[in-house]
Amino acid sequence: MIKAIELERPALCFFLGDGERDFDALLDRYPALPFYAVRGNCDFRSQASSSVICNIMGVSIFATHGHMYNVKYEPSLDTLTARAVEAGADVALFGHTHQQYMSYQMGVLVINPGSIGRGTYPCYAVLEIDKGNCSADLRTL
Repeated sequence: MIKAIELERPALCFFLGDGERDFDALLDRYPALPFYAVRGNCDFRSQASSSVICNIMGVSIFATHGHMYNVKYEPSLDTLTARAVEAGADVALFGHTHQQYMSYQMGVLVINPGSIGRGTYPCYAVLEIDKGNCSADLRTL
């Protein structure tokens, strides 16, 4: 996560759960960097919300870990996407599967950045927002 932040120099970051201790270390290292965070199924005793809805420069983003929306067992991601549509989101961010994924469904840009943890294939996503328009790119370290 530190390598990706150093490389990309983002204006803000999303943490999509699992590894809350690592997230706490990021907060300590980058106290001025805004973060949106949700708890994952492995973040026991976490006080973080299970989902976040925010508006960034005219783009509404729904972020969740994904385990409560059956993302591992529902390849169509209909439950997740329907929740994003219900929330009025333009973008749905999720984790849980540790697999990068990006598609447009029901008018929503659906993205899983993958896992940037200690795995063999550290990956992440970059969202670019300009004048209410959003584009995304899946990247690896």
